[in-house]
Amino acid sequence: MRPPQTTGPVAGGPRGRIAVAAAAALVVLLASVNFLAGLGRPAHPIWDESYYLTAVERYEEHVAQFASHPPLGLALIAAGDALLHPNRALDTRRIGWDKQIAGDRLPRGYSFAGVRLAAGLFAVLGAALFFALMLALTRSPLAALSLSGLYVLENSFIVQFRAAQLDAFQIAFVLAALLCFVVSARRGARSSPGLELLLGVCLGLAVAVKLNAAVLALLGAMLIARRIGLGWRSTPKARLLLTAGRDGALMAGGFGAAIAAVFAIHVAVNPIAPDPASPAGRKDLTFLSGPYAAYLRGARPLSPEVVWDATRDYFRFMGADFAGVPRTDPNGSAPLGWPLHRGAVNYRWDSIGKVTAYVQLAGNPVAWGLGLAGVIATLALLALPPPAGSPMRDRTAQRERRALMIMLALQYLVFMAVHAYLGTQRVMYLYHYFIALLISFALVPLAAAEAAERWPALRAWRPGLLGAMCALLCAGFLFYAPLSFHWDLTHGQCERRNVLQHIVHCQ
Repeated sequence: MRPPQTTGPVAGGPRGRIAVAAAAALVVLLASVNFLAGLGRPAHPIWDESYYLTAVERYEEHVAQFASHPPLGLALIAAGDALLHPNRALDTRRIGWDKQIAGDRLPRGYSFAGVRLAAGLFAVLGAALFFALMLALTRSPLAALSLSGLYVLENSFIVQFRAAQLDAFQIAFVLAALLCFVVSARRGARSSPGLELLLGVCLGLAVAVKLNAAVLALLGAMLIARRIGLGWRSTPKARLLLTAGRDGALMAGGFGAAIAAVFAIHVAVNPIAPDPASPAGRKDLTFLSGPYAAYLRGARPLSPEVVWDATRDYFRFMGADFAGVPRTDPNGSAPLGWPLHRGAVNYRWDSIGKVTAYVQLAGNPVAWGLGLAGVIATLALLALPPPAGSPMRDRTAQRERRALMIMLALQYLVFMAVHAYLGTQRVMYLYHYFIALLISFALVPLAAAEAAERWPALRAWRPGLLGAMCALLCAGFLFYAPLSFHWDLTHGQCERRNVLQHIVHCQ
């Protein structure tokens, strides 16, 4: 039994397409259940929702504002709430009065289903993109379906993406960027302008949600560097460098255009000046300047200069906010402990008599363990020389796979190094690891294929290993599901969730 192909088309013909479509549909169905069912529960703010609810209200009133993160994620949360509009009968105007609101200050009967809708939908989109990424890496619908459990059965994703928070949007854009990267890398020395442009756009959109995705610009740089290396001896140098410059310009242009479009839309849809009588308005007015302030006063029309000035003011606000973030927090965690799943966060707990319901940011231990194993195995396998004696076709696939392993492993290490530094400047939380976790998941099938080629006996175990992985992922998911979905637990049931490692302080 040969290992799955890592180059060439996925199994072709109608049967192959049907298999891919059926597997993708199953992934989307399971993701829809886990990320969308019962979004309105619990009917209380979860973690940063206390801040984002106020931003949503100001968006709905078209009031200009600044926030701790770029505007795209907040705008998408507001769009989901406007689409569902479950609170149309309530007076919600006071929600946007300050930058934060406690749950007991919300109008009676307030529904969270609207503000959580967009995040849940993007989580489902992320599941489809994750399946596509696994398919691009393995060329096997069955393997891609099995590996998709790393996403759809990941408890920390479920907790974070079911809330009106930003990560579901950023992760969807990051997955789209990783998919573009893998497909483009598989083209070897051949340039793919459309993919380069799309890669830049996806990275720009990810940064327009949260700035830490900027570290993924390394993906584009590595693609260009690899193409230069592959063509250095066979392609005229001038042509090679011109092509590299064009590809870099497309990536940078797509990146910049995406961010510019986000800020232009943000400015255009929020033309009302902040209210100086409100605490939120007074804070925002401190950072208004120049043409943007004049635009909000009605003294000048919308123009590129206004958008540029608004973007600059927004970044000044974020810089001041970053400077004010504390360096420690009881819920914080050290980046060096993230791969070991250190730093579960309790978002809320609600006790009724002898049972307590939790919303706990805790990951699936099987998924996190596989991700860490993927990173370690990749580094170990890359330290060994490539297997010898393979046919030419297999050697081509081998070089392509090892190139992907090198680039993704390097991106993982750079991401962790940057965030280890950031951890010395401000408090960090477990969800800041999500991008690196996705990269570690992408390394799992690559390391498995490399090991199977090096040790042929592993090939016969592949179906059993996939089945065992799925069973263990399901077991890990079910074990922590009560903490993900706010289900009631007795004290004894809660303490059993601390058997593997201490996850939750049981009330």
